[in-house]
Amino acid sequence: MEEKIIDLKTPKKTFSTVGFALCVYIAVGILVQLAFLSVPALIWGKDNWYYNTTWGQWISSFVPMYLFALPVFALIMRALPAKRPAENRINVGKMFAYFLISYCIIYAGNIIGTVLSLVFSAGKAQNPISDLAMDINPLKVVVMVILAPLFEELIFRKIILDRIGKYGEKTAVIVSAFAFGLLHQNLFQFFYAFGVGLIFGYIYMRTGKIRYSVILHTIINFMGAVIAPWLLTLFDIEKLLNLTQTGANEEIMAYIFEILPGLLIYFVYTFILYGIVIAGFVLLIIKLTKFKWNKTEEELPKGTAFKTAYINPGMICYILVCTVFIILALFTT
Repeated sequence: MEEKIIDLKTPKKTFSTVGFALCVYIAVGILVQLAFLSVPALIWGKDNWYYNTTWGQWISSFVPMYLFALPVFALIMRALPAKRPAENRINVGKMFAYFLISYCIIYAGNIIGTVLSLVFSAGKAQNPISDLAMDINPLKVVVMVILAPLFEELIFRKIILDRIGKYGEKTAVIVSAFAFGLLHQNLFQFFYAFGVGLIFGYIYMRTGKIRYSVILHTIINFMGAVIAPWLLTLFDIEKLLNLTQTGANEEIMAYIFEILPGLLIYFVYTFILYGIVIAGFVLLIIKLTKFKWNKTEEELPKGTAFKTAYINPGMICYILVCTVFIILALFTT
């Protein structure tokens, strides 16, 4: 019996197109961002509300990506045939379990990314998301809690997975998650974005609906961008540390009693988060023992997935571009 010969040109071209489309997404975003920064400067100069507040930063960073780069990316991807996964529902219990697992992965990935960033940069790297998370501008909530989860899930789960899912669930989900991690363009976020991207991708392949991953993405971003910064406003941690260093016991106790309600809320929330991480880790271990990928009709033959999905012009270009930005981020303060 002759062995069936599989033509890998079409899937390789598909993955390459995905890579090039993501490169275009980045390029268009950067070019429009430059325009958003230079045009106001030419009109008003740099001494205006656009530059003196974070409004300009938020508008220049995210409007170009979502209103300009995303439509161009979607237009390129339309050339590829799409096949949506079969639709299924997830009950509240499963959603809660996926949330616990996702948060555990984010917690672990954040530690890995932070440690590696500091090691590779000799302690000089700064997390680019930290300042954004602490910003009190209302646009932060709109972008990080509403727009980012919606558009990122649309790109990396809906648009991409609909076009590469037929070549194997495992390959498609890993490629999507890897591309999602790279798009953040820094090591601080890469590992947890990649990890949670695996969970979100798996959910989409099992349900055919991005609503579930959007909901999880929204909750996680809300916790990091809204709740966590709010907790830090309940007391002045620098003042507390300074008092501790001076050794003024009476002043320390007086300040602790002053901020006691805030401290209690902070410690309760922290305790809950550690409980979530532990529960998520236990669930992840349990799920991994029962985990299986479903076969697809056009699944890539064993041993060809990596070469087909990654060793192509488009994906190589995307990986190189993001890697350059990741390296620059390590040494840019």
